[in-house]
Amino acid sequence: MLARIRVLASLGALILATAVASPALAAESAQDFVQSRQNQVSQLVRQAPGNQRDKQVAAVLDGMIDYDELAKRSLAAHWAALSDAQHKEFTDVLRSLVRRNYERNIRNILDYRVDYLGEESGSEGVVVRSRASSSSNAREEPISIDYHLMKTNSGWRVVDVVTEGSSLVGNYKNQFHRVIQKDGYDVLVRRMKDKLAKGA
Repeated sequence: MLARIRVLASLGALILATAVASPALAAESAQDFVQSRQNQVSQLVRQAPGNQRDKQVAAVLDGMIDYDELAKRSLAAHWAALSDAQHKEFTDVLRSLVRRNYERNIRNILDYRVDYLGEESGSEGVVVRSRASSSSNAREEPISIDYHLMKTNSGWRVVDVVTEGSSLVGNYKNQFHRVIQKDGYDVLVRRMKDKLAKGA
């Protein structure tokens, strides 16, 4: 059970690291966008760690995720109460955490096969359905992964990922809300920065 929980968490990180937008590719379908970039990021992770590879990973992530939208949705009603400087601070810290978590977790699922099941219109954009299956354990239940994307001037951007019915944005929202309600925004950001400093 614990192994499956770790896999689910890792798949959530993988979803946040599977695409990079390019003006030349802006016309591609949402599914093609996700699938082709997932192949790219898997190749990067198999390379030896180094500054150049880290920069490439960051470029993939930054070109794929709408961090501003992710930050707004994660803070929900608390977002409006913050200043522009706090908006930038929180978004920057969240971006760094997503990058860090991806790098650590993606290695746990390199042997998973991802099958893409098509895309459909969602409430705000497009949902790409997929299923991840273990290549080493045929008895393990496949894991459903839904990528929620919106079309921007720069192409597709992922704004949420739902893994086995669990929303990344929803999980963030619940965690951040509890901390802000109890201790305030400054404590939330301090805890996030502490995780970064400790490599957690």
